[in-house]
Order: sequence, then C-alpha cells, then structure tokens
Amino acid sequence: MDIKDFGFQGDDFLPSRVTEEIDLVDEKGNSYQWEVFYSFSQMGNDYLVFLPSTEQEFQFVNVEMDDPDSDVPGYIVMRIGQDESGDEILEEILDEDELEEIREYVEDEIGLVGQFLNREE
Repeated sequence: MDIKDFGFQGDDFLPSRVTEEIDLVDEKGNSYQWEVFYSFSQMGNDYLVFLPSTEQEFQFVNVEMDDPDSDVPGYIVMRIGQDESGDEILEEILDEDELEEIREYVEDEIGLVGQFLNREE
C-alpha cells in the first residue's frame, strides 16, 4: 500500500473520510488497531496522523491539543520509513526539532480538517 492511499495529499485537499486502519504491535507485543486520520509529506518525509481511540492509546500521543471540546488529548504522528529489507515501517519521531516543525504544520492544517469533520457530523 502506498502513502497516497491514505487520503490527505496537500494544502488544496481535505482528507477522505474513508477510513484505513493499521494494526501495530509495540515492542512488548501489545497489539493496537489505529485509524489513519490523514497523511502528508513535509521536509522530504511522509507522515501519518492517528487519533487515539482508547484511553490506553493516550500514552502514545506525541502532539497535544489545547481543545477543551476534544475527547482526546492529542494525536499521534509517525514517520514512514523503510527497514533493512526495504519494507515500509512506521518510525517514532524522536528529534524534538522535527516534531516541533511537524506540530506547527499539522496545527495549521488541523483547522481545515476540523471544519471538514464538523460538516460531516
């Protein structure tokens, strides 16, 4: 599956509400099923944004939101990378500068996404 299959492809488009779910397994063997909220490219990398669906997943939030009306404390952004075999993997963003740039980009875009979601309800 290609990154372009996940929906958001640039400033001129809003994400598709056709959901795509990804099964993830952490280093402890715990399995999670995350819904891809949208995807984007920035700084030569591709990223996926996930919304936590259970309180157990709140621990993975790496971008907090200041929205008192939200049911979730934030969202999860992961970079798409490749393993040694060339297969796509999701990578945690450890560099604080990269995460800050991504946070600013997503916060600029999230307003458009929020308006789109409110229209759908």
